[in-house]
Amino acid sequence: MLMASACQSSHAGHLEMRKRSRKVLPLSEKMKVLDLIRKENKSYAEVAKLYSKNESSIREIVKKENEIRASFAVAPQTAEMTATVRNKCLVKMEKALSLWAKDMTRKQIPVDGNVLRRKALSLYEDFCKGSPQTIYSKPFTASKGWLHRFKKRFGLKNVKFTGEAAYAHEEGAATFPAALQKLIKEKGYHPKQVFNCDESELFWKKMPNRTFIHKNAKVAPGHKTWKERLTLVLCGNAAGHMIKPGVVYRSKNPRALQNKNKHYLPVFWQHEKKVCVTTIVFMEWFHQCFVPQVKKYLEEEGLEFNVLLIIENAPGHPESVCYENDNVGVVFLPPNTTSALQPLDQGVVRFVKATYTRLVLERIISAMNADPDVDIMQCWKSFTIADAIMFIKAAMDELKPEIVSACWKNLWSEVVDNCKGFPGIDGEVRKIIHAARRVGGEGFTDMLEEEVEEHIDGHQEGSMSEELEELVNSCTEEGEDDDDEESEAEPAMWTLPKFAEVFRIAQTLKDKIMEYDPWMERSIEVTRMITDGLQPLQQHFDELKRKRQKFPIRTFSQKGLAKKRPAPRQLILSASAPSTSS
Repeated sequence: MLMASACQSSHAGHLEMRKRSRKVLPLSEKMKVLDLIRKENKSYAEVAKLYSKNESSIREIVKKENEIRASFAVAPQTAEMTATVRNKCLVKMEKALSLWAKDMTRKQIPVDGNVLRRKALSLYEDFCKGSPQTIYSKPFTASKGWLHRFKKRFGLKNVKFTGEAAYAHEEGAATFPAALQKLIKEKGYHPKQVFNCDESELFWKKMPNRTFIHKNAKVAPGHKTWKERLTLVLCGNAAGHMIKPGVVYRSKNPRALQNKNKHYLPVFWQHEKKVCVTTIVFMEWFHQCFVPQVKKYLEEEGLEFNVLLIIENAPGHPESVCYENDNVGVVFLPPNTTSALQPLDQGVVRFVKATYTRLVLERIISAMNADPDVDIMQCWKSFTIADAIMFIKAAMDELKPEIVSACWKNLWSEVVDNCKGFPGIDGEVRKIIHAARRVGGEGFTDMLEEEVEEHIDGHQEGSMSEELEELVNSCTEEGEDDDDEESEAEPAMWTLPKFAEVFRIAQTLKDKIMEYDPWMERSIEVTRMITDGLQPLQQHFDELKRKRQKFPIRTFSQKGLAKKRPAPRQLILSASAPSTSS
């Protein structure tokens, strides 16, 4: 009994001794340990005896020297635990890698663990180049353990298409066109009744990477390139007709559009914080844009409103859309066949982006022609979302029906007549090169065709890191307000004085052209074009005058009545009439 008691007492004392010996040293004491070893050349054994520690504990402190010194700079001196310095480059890299993996999945590009690890190292190196040098405990090696934790954190259960899955995708791409054509024949769809919808991001203010505009914009204080992104929603039929394009932007009411009636823009306007086509955004587009636009088009063509809509199998495209309208049949492309079968992805999207890029450069040239002393950076900074919408409309107008129809070759070859291949953008690239050389300056005069094509294609391997960083910034900046968004304002409306001002400026312009141009035949043609172009406004003006005449101003001889009766208010255009300024 006594022996048992003595053993228990001895064991308790031993535990107490062990507990005391394992007391964690504060950071300040750990710094002293490091100084004794590094500066005073003390041995591990001497320092361990001084602090009543095991020699292995002192060696562990020295092993974590970088981490301890970094923590001591930011943590209280009495802190006992080493604070881990947050590796911002690693955090950014992982967010970018998850976006890249999802983008590769959307584009049906096979990705496995080895590819992910190599891409992680590449992105990490890119992000660390422009970051302040910080001491981290361990270098990043993209180990298998890190990959396992990364996939678990971001929910990447499977990012590899191999074996049976890859075969299924190939088989789907091979068999789907025949099944679709059988459905079209059974339902009796006309090519004008079969539509395809495609979505694509557009960095609407971005310049090719080597231009001085792009370089200056990257380092400009307060400039956030990620905000200059929108999503284009394009939709066209097998006969080559395109309906009004959709635009998804981050702001509901940006300053540049505050005086515009959103219902009368040349695009279908939608807003979503992250500029993504979510289920809500897609269903809004389906009901408010696709259905009314297609119904109107088919009425003009003398066809029944009975259509087939082909869309890709994307998260923002819910299966419930199949039941939204009895006159609209919906077919989803097989998984991972978009790049091979999606009609608008075979050339239409690239053509629109190429034309848009050329129009942006031509805008800069026009500004330089109007004012030789203009600052190109200021001209570029003044480029607004309203200008982008105007150029999207202009690019769509240059899209010929035969270009759209040719893109249906893989999916419905019977509807394509004498097609030699998908439409290219070689002609537009040459025009862009020519326009760039007229702009002049670094990155413009020596612009290469390869650079232009890379810029048009957007998220290519060479420029992926930069654009991923922009997307990461958009995800990590919390609580940020939209700088250019204010409260909703009433659209601007026409009045008689506004019409008078516009017509007066137009007349001055025509007079100057007739005065300055030595070639009279040309000046007559230009002034006639100006007059013809103003005809819609002239008709609007005449309508407004007729409404005004319904309220004649009466003259009263009695001063008292004239004093009491308020002056007739100026009649303005009703909100239901279209705004011609858009």
